[in-house]
Amino acid sequence: MQLRQLEIVNVLADELHFGRAARRLGITQPALSQQLNKLEAELGVELVTRTSREISLTEIGEQVLDAARQTLASVDRTKVLVDDYRAGRTGHIVIGSLGAGLNGPLPDILRQFRKVSPRSVIELTHSRDSSTQERGILSGELDTAVVRRVSNNRSVETLKILDESFVVFLPQDHRLADRTLISLGELFDENYVFWHRHLGSSFYDLLIDGCRAQGFEPRVEALGDTLEAQLALVAAGIGVSIQAASMASISRAGTVSVPLDPADLHAALWFAYRRWNRSALLENFLSVARTVIG
Repeated sequence: MQLRQLEIVNVLADELHFGRAARRLGITQPALSQQLNKLEAELGVELVTRTSREISLTEIGEQVLDAARQTLASVDRTKVLVDDYRAGRTGHIVIGSLGAGLNGPLPDILRQFRKVSPRSVIELTHSRDSSTQERGILSGELDTAVVRRVSNNRSVETLKILDESFVVFLPQDHRLADRTLISLGELFDENYVFWHRHLGSSFYDLLIDGCRAQGFEPRVEALGDTLEAQLALVAAGIGVSIQAASMASISRAGTVSVPLDPADLHAALWFAYRRWNRSALLENFLSVARTVIG
């Protein structure tokens, strides 16, 4: 039994005329009759009653018609499902992000991506470390991820998202709290509140290198494993905390955030993804990202 034979039964039931059914199917009338006869012979029953004036379905022919239409509808649904998947309208995409990505352009990208791939399942994970993100990409656990550095691994490609500036969180009574811009060199004698390095080595090293470029070694007085913990330490007057500018919208009583001079400290954010991962869903996501980023 072939799908074409089921289509013949379906169309013949609609038209109840061999000539019209053949034209609708784009075949000759003898070819239609031949396929119908083969199906009846295979099933061992007569599906159509033929007279010189009309044709009609037999009782079993009506039942076969119902089953044929269900099968054809299922095939059509399968074709739509596959077409949607190949076009990237459906599927499952796993995106890893640093905190700076979550508070940066990623929400706008996801909003537009949802319009392009409306029936996709989006899974968003959070990590503080670019190395962890890269391992997830290489293992296939992540389709793409926001990272702070371009990988040396030839299996990983990157798309630049933005050049990011930084802010410094200060106690509200700090001598520089009313400034609109601070140079990193002005903070040479401050106590610092940092992340644990194992939670984000790229960010940690970026801050250390930035301070050294200004001619001083930062005096790390306290560590916090979350931004909230670090800001609590800042509010307590224990030190100052440098964070990505995208975090400036986060407020904490007893602290103020002041932009750092971008000439002193800035860094890029990138989308990283596997070179050989060319799923239509990922391609849609990256295309939307390029449009939003401009």
